[in-house]
Amino acid sequence: QNQSRPSRQTPRQAFQPACGETCSACLKPVYPMEKITADKYIFHKTCFRCKQCKTKLSMYNYTPLHGEFYCIFHYKQLFKRKGNYDEGFGHAQHKNQWLLRNTADMVHDESEV
Repeated sequence: QNQSRPSRQTPRQAFQPACGETCSACLKPVYPMEKITADKYIFHKTCFRCKQCKTKLSMYNYTPLHGEFYCIFHYKQLFKRKGNYDEGFGHAQHKNQWLLRNTADMVHDESEV
C-alpha cells in the first residue's frame, strides 16, 4: 500500500522582496517603514537629501523645484543669487518662453493681414 511516488522538486528561486516601490535617488526597493513621498517621488528616509549640501531632509524642511529638492536655506540662497527661481537653479527663465511665444504670435497675426 505504501507506494513511492516520484518526487517533484521545484527549482528554487532567489528571494524577491514583496516591495514594488523603488527609491528615486538610489533605485533600491523602499519598504513602508523607511518611505518618504515628496512631490510624487519616493525616497528612503536616508536618501531624501538637499541637492546642494546633501543635508538629510524631512517633510518639514524641504522645498521642491523642477523635480529636485533643497533645504530651505539653499533654496533661498539660490533664489537670491539671480532674483528668480529659474536662473538661480540653472534653468532658462520662463519669461524667455513668453517672449518667443509673443513674437511668434505677432508674426502669425501680421501674415493674416
